[in-house]
Amino acid sequence: MGQMKKIAIISNFPAWLVNDTVPERKGHYPVWLVPLYHAFESCPHYEIHWVTLSRNISEPIRFVSKNQHFHVLPCGSRTIGLYTCYLADRIRIYRELSRISPHIVHTWGTENCYGLCGNDFRKRAIWLHSVQGILNACMKYGETPRFQRLLARLEPGVLRNAPFITTESPWAAEKVRLVAPRANPIIWDYAVESRFFNVERKPSETPTCMYCGSFTKLKNLDTLINVFSRAELSHIKLIMAGPEPTQFSELPPNVEALGRVSRDKVVELMSQSWCLVHPSLVDTGPTVAKEARVVGLPVVISAHCGAQQYVKDGLSGFITEPMDEVSIATAILKIVESKKNTLSMGAYDQERCRRALSADTMYTSLMQIYENLL
Repeated sequence: MGQMKKIAIISNFPAWLVNDTVPERKGHYPVWLVPLYHAFESCPHYEIHWVTLSRNISEPIRFVSKNQHFHVLPCGSRTIGLYTCYLADRIRIYRELSRISPHIVHTWGTENCYGLCGNDFRKRAIWLHSVQGILNACMKYGETPRFQRLLARLEPGVLRNAPFITTESPWAAEKVRLVAPRANPIIWDYAVESRFFNVERKPSETPTCMYCGSFTKLKNLDTLINVFSRAELSHIKLIMAGPEPTQFSELPPNVEALGRVSRDKVVELMSQSWCLVHPSLVDTGPTVAKEARVVGLPVVISAHCGAQQYVKDGLSGFITEPMDEVSIATAILKIVESKKNTLSMGAYDQERCRRALSADTMYTSLMQIYENLL
């Protein structure tokens, strides 16, 4: 029997969730990597190695969890890294990959150095790159922070050099081709966490809509708040999970900012809400829209989001232009006409979404991609 093939996955995996000696990283992390980690537990085909960086350690932390090898390496300053093309971090990861000797290097995202690391090692292993966000697309749709604008300069090199690319949706694949015209992305979506598959919807007595995400210009929250300031929506409540109350000078009486909430709290809020509203100017996902459709929550989503593929316009939600306040308001009013309406719209096409966004589907499809590459 031949040697088991090795796969090195270079990503922002939240290693502290599986080993408490790894310092927790505050803020957002790729939640879709967690169901993939659980699915890999019974993987008989490959030896899986997760490689990630941590800012709060001085020495590597290496361990095995669920039959998978973890390599948590020290990380330098992001700012210094940006102006040096992350040279120190890339050298550190290159040396670790040399120790592992993988057959496939699978990198995730261009929001840091991980995509560059795949390019560094591409002569020694097959390189597969999975897109998380497309920074250059974001810059075309709205104002982005200076750090991201500088980081976006590194993105074209990754997308143009990667021989194999995956994206979450046809929409995201189209945006990749704008940056890398010769790319031919594989459509492969990321799973929703298991906690969202076992939720009973219990809409609140007061019609309540939900937003879940960060507070940035691209999320278009000014438009969302304007929509809920309209007289015809005064009886509908909007709860915003993520944005802090202090980030707003004033909010309408029917709008509440909860600040950052736990993942379990997100599940609870979805079970009680009548619909999810996400008017983002641009979004490769968002993951929260996929989570909502798995739960059975209708979604009002921007036409500039990849996850619109899980919304049947007029049946399980609505796809609107992000700045069209009238259309967004009309869509919300149609969904919240009655509890029966929100429940029936949420259930429409739900099973297809649940199958497409399950860990089994993500795992099986990835196994096929790895097999094809090898």
